[in-house]
Amino acid sequence: MNGSDGRAFGAQRWEKLAQTPFFRRFPFYVWICLAAMFGMQMLVFSGTRVFLPLLTLHDMTIPLDHRIPFVPPWVIVYFLAFPSWIGSAVWILSESKPHAYRFAPSYMLALLLSCAVFLIYPGTMERPELTGGGFFTAWMRFLYWIDSPTNLCPSLHVMISYFCWRGTFGCRKIPGWYKAFNFVFLLLVCCSILFVKQHALIDIPAAFVIGELALQLGRLLRLERIPFRIENARKERSGKES
Repeated sequence: MNGSDGRAFGAQRWEKLAQTPFFRRFPFYVWICLAAMFGMQMLVFSGTRVFLPLLTLHDMTIPLDHRIPFVPPWVIVYFLAFPSWIGSAVWILSESKPHAYRFAPSYMLALLLSCAVFLIYPGTMERPELTGGGFFTAWMRFLYWIDSPTNLCPSLHVMISYFCWRGTFGCRKIPGWYKAFNFVFLLLVCCSILFVKQHALIDIPAAFVIGELALQLGRLLRLERIPFRIENARKERSGKES
């Protein structure tokens, strides 16, 4: 199978998947944006760790961090953030194609900016030793197993939750109660990353700054033009092939 045949086969599989009842509930561009956002997130989350052995890690904590207690039950909020992000992203992207094409590139830009900070000033922190058993301790062990104390500043947990709140601005299809929920949940996520000792205090404002900076840069640079150009190029190529 040559390159063109492979692309055609991949496109056919995408089209077939898009016709399933679940995926047809939302416009196809929603899933394309969501896949691009997830791909960039995994690239930043995992790719930066490849370079960590070559870098000097810096302790991101301040004296006030050591006064914050370790509260394992907050791990539930930490993990509930994952389904919350997916639901919010799908809802935000479904608002309209122009809104989705503004939101997704800005989100990916925020991830790239975070990646730059991770590599320029890589952070770490000491985490508490987990002893005993119990439901919440088991979840804490799982968290510490899947995520090392690196890539701390800015906190991606906070930055993504911030995007889920800011992304609802101007969305007429999203009710006011859900926008309020996203703001409250953002505050809960900020608390959770501190109480489970996954991040330091400085990681929270850094996430706000990176997130808002990316949103404003996306607006000034009109990043929505990129997905529109990709879409138009794909349509032109499909027209020529047919």
